[in-house]
Amino acid sequence: MNVEKEFKDYSEKIKTLNNVSNENKLYLYSHYKQAIFGNNMNPKPSIFNRIEMEKWKGWNSLNDMSKEEAMNNYIKKAKTLLNV
Repeated sequence: MNVEKEFKDYSEKIKTLNNVSNENKLYLYSHYKQAIFGNNMNPKPSIFNRIEMEKWKGWNSLNDMSKEEAMNNYIKKAKTLLNV
């Protein structure tokens, strides 16, 4: 199976989980954004918006990671969370 198709499949399957920790949600979010959009070019949010700041920092920490690596990392984490 090609990486993009597997990534799309797991990005749908992961939505079925209800009890994902915030740490894992942030990991998945960051890798998803890097895989889809590449480097984070969004302006840094206000420090008073803690959630958006954490999401921004998570994605920003992956700058220069390749699309394929981000997809593979996402798939690996999703498989772990889904017990596949």
